Amino acid sequence: MNATLESALRTAKRIYITTWSPAGKPGTVPVWFMAKDGCVYFTTLRRSLKSRRIKAGGRMKVAVASADGPAFEGRAEWVDDRPDLEEEVLRTYRRKYPILVPLFMGRRIRRRLASKESVLIRITPD
Repeated sequence: MNATLESALRTAKRIYITTWSPAGKPGTVPVWFMAKDGCVYFTTLRRSLKSRRIKAGGRMKVAVASADGPAFEGRAEWVDDRPDLEEEVLRTYRRKYPILVPLFMGRRIRRRLASKESVLIRITPD
């Protein structure tokens, strides 16, 4: 990952991930994220379209801060049985999103991860 992307990831509030259907149709959505050790992590419902597409193929494009921001391609995968990373993501979310996470979203995300309704996703850049 180049210095421009690393800098953008340090300051951005969200990333825009693009996944593709088996037919090749793209879909782009914004997500909250945590950057760590050259990878990017986020949580999502296991039944979400992005989660199912990741499970099926894993290829994705990541744009930082806006859909047309600096971007990279990589491979995404489900990360199961890593409560330490889940907690680190939640701590990062509390710092980056100081209103929504402590008041509302943090408990929901934690509960869904604990019940396996949600999954932690890791994106490794190419």
